[in-house]
Amino acid sequence: MFRLDRQYYKKIADDFTAQKLCPRKPRSNWSELNKERCRRMERLGLMTDAGRAVLPDMSPNGFTIDKDILHRLQSDPVVWNNFCQFPDLYRRIRIDTIQIKRNQPELFESRLNKFIENTRKGLLYGEWNDNGRL
Repeated sequence: MFRLDRQYYKKIADDFTAQKLCPRKPRSNWSELNKERCRRMERLGLMTDAGRAVLPDMSPNGFTIDKDILHRLQSDPVVWNNFCQFPDLYRRIRIDTIQIKRNQPELFESRLNKFIENTRKGLLYGEWNDNGRL
């Protein structure tokens, strides 16, 4: 599986730019958004055998919400009710973007607080479905 490597671009000519592609590292983490993009590629018949060979756990049970986050969501009935009404894909992607920052406590808390505030208001925010393609 290949991915864009940090958006590296190289100007080849005045009207031509190249992007650098490189293989994923074997132990790299896969975001829920990237997993969903792979599911879409599979549905469209665009996934190759080489891509399938490096996929992470793609099962529905492959994603879990950490207990402390779940507790924060469930502790407010309005937040929990709204959360349960949101599309599954949105919930997975938003929670994943929070959980991946656990080792950065300030960013983790700010993302979790923003998510809870928006969920309380019933608002879906951020890029989560590739402009409706997923």
